[in-house]
Amino acid sequence: MGLQMNLGAFLQRRGISAYRLVKATEGRLAPATVYGLASKPAQRIDLATVGTMLEALSELTGSAVLFQDVLEPVSAAEAVRREDARARIAAPRRSGRFEGSSEAVPEGDWSVPDQLAELRGRDL
Repeated sequence: MGLQMNLGAFLQRRGISAYRLVKATEGRLAPATVYGLASKPAQRIDLATVGTMLEALSELTGSAVLFQDVLEPVSAAEAVRREDARARIAAPRRSGRFEGSSEAVPEGDWSVPDQLAELRGRDL
C-alpha cells in the first residue's frame, strides 16, 4: 500500500475551488501549479510548494491543514497499474502496443504543397 497527494479530493471535501486556492497563493505559486495539483494526484512535489499550499489552505479553512490531510492511500494493485501505464506512455515501443514504422517515407513527385493544393481544389 502506498500514498499519494490528492489535493483535488481535499478541495472537494472542504468545498474549496481551485480558483480560491489560486487567489490565496497569488504571487507565491503559479496558477498552473495549483490547477495541476488540483486536477490529478501529484507524481512529484516540491516541499516549498506543499508548504505554501498548506499555509494557504489553513488560511482558507480557518484551521491548520497538515500534509497528511491531503494524502490518501493507494492499494498495491493500483500502484502497479499506474506504474504500468506510466511505462507504456514513456516507452510505447517497449510495451508492445506501438505498431508504427520507423522507416523513412520515400520522396515522390507529389509534394506536400501539391497535396494541400489538390485538397483545396486548386493548382499552385
